[in-house]
Amino acid sequence: MGRPLTDKQRKVLSFLREFTRSRSFAPTAREVADRFGIAEKNAFYYMGLLEHKGYIRRHRNSPRRIEFLGEAALSTPRRIPVLGQVPAGNPREAIELAGEEILLDPSLAGEGEIFSLRVTGDSMEGAHSCAGDYVLGRVQESAVDGEIVVAVVDGEATVKRLRRKNGTVLLEAANPAYPPIPLPSGGSSVRIAGKVVGVFRKL
Repeated sequence: MGRPLTDKQRKVLSFLREFTRSRSFAPTAREVADRFGIAEKNAFYYMGLLEHKGYIRRHRNSPRRIEFLGEAALSTPRRIPVLGQVPAGNPREAIELAGEEILLDPSLAGEGEIFSLRVTGDSMEGAHSCAGDYVLGRVQESAVDGEIVVAVVDGEATVKRLRRKNGTVLLEAANPAYPPIPLPSGGSSVRIAGKVVGVFRKL
């Protein structure tokens, strides 16, 4: 194990891992060939090299099954609960999505208590958070100026960038079509539910 890979072999290995992680089954040699624009026999050749070098183990009677070995091994996915559906426009009550969850590699999920919310609206498109995306939030009650947060305003949730100016807290959109939402210190019940630490998008 640990025999060095060429750049092309490493790319094939990465494709095998990502395909298997996202779909829960391995690609066929034909799908590898299509991905890299090579002949199917060459795809078999690369997969054979990866097996010979100790990175994978193929199961001859099940072409959709590949076991990843050593440093190539797939880590156990982390289950991230989807707590609700949150607008990236004006605050509205989050809609519970009972039982829904997404599976992520632990290195992508990060540390701490992580939750997910599905975004509606387009006010955070400038921050690469679009309708249908899942934002990943880390549970915490504070954030620094400029961080994107899941804020709860009078019991309603929204995703915005936190801004503090002249003693006033603003929830700022990442789309010029939406004005900032001012939160005077005495006027609203505001709390930070979590800091947005990532965005997950299904294609």
